[in-house]
Amino acid sequence: MKKKHPEHVNLERWLVSYADFITLLFAFFVVMYAISMQDLAKVKMAAQSIRDAFGSGGDVGVVGLDGQGGGETMNQFDTANPPQGRILDMPAGKVNVSADPDPELKTLKEKLEETVSLELGVTSASDRMHMLFDSRGLVVRLAVTDFFEPGGIEVVADLRPLLDRVGRVLATTPRLIRVEGHADPSEERLLAARREKGGTGPATGWELSAARASWVVRYWLSRFAFDPTRIGAAGYSHYRPLRESGTEWSKGANRRIEIVILNNEYR
Repeated sequence: MKKKHPEHVNLERWLVSYADFITLLFAFFVVMYAISMQDLAKVKMAAQSIRDAFGSGGDVGVVGLDGQGGGETMNQFDTANPPQGRILDMPAGKVNVSADPDPELKTLKEKLEETVSLELGVTSASDRMHMLFDSRGLVVRLAVTDFFEPGGIEVVADLRPLLDRVGRVLATTPRLIRVEGHADPSEERLLAARREKGGTGPATGWELSAARASWVVRYWLSRFAFDPTRIGAAGYSHYRPLRESGTEWSKGANRRIEIVILNNEYR
């Protein structure tokens, strides 16, 4: 009787199933890509129809889907920050735009910190001067309890060295500088009492805060090589307090000046 040979087992049959799987996967992605391209084309057509309906002369303010639009367009696939700054997530669906600090202003801030800290000491400097960035530029806030006497216009003599060190650094920058004066609500009553007694001086918080800012500007112009065309003064009365006017400490903190080094240069 003829001996039966054992049946040969094919160990590579799994390749057939694997090839079928790869083929189906490739077909799936091809279909998905075709669908996405069709939807994008429809969206572009709809956007063009809207622009034509409004009769706009250009693509100003339109969000470009392909990044080729005119004006200040933004590609929805682009993760770059908008030119106004970083968009921050806020509660309840609100958004806020935080300006990116200008590199030149960041360098100026570091120079101010170094200069004032070396002269006054780190602790004393941080207690008397605060710096922050906002949409205007770099804000140097001088808000200590005894910077101005109640109803006073001039910076007290003991703190003028701090003003000197800040002014010496700012005199070297080409940026526009605005000195902003502030008052405390309690000073309105003090000014009214002075007028009743026939005294002279600022009549309201508006004049008082503006006079404080103007005094600082004149002080710097007399001591440092400031260009008078790029420095100015403004007063905000008591309408932008830092703290509620309840204690003598909070009242003194509201009697302050803020030096704003603006984002734009003088040209």
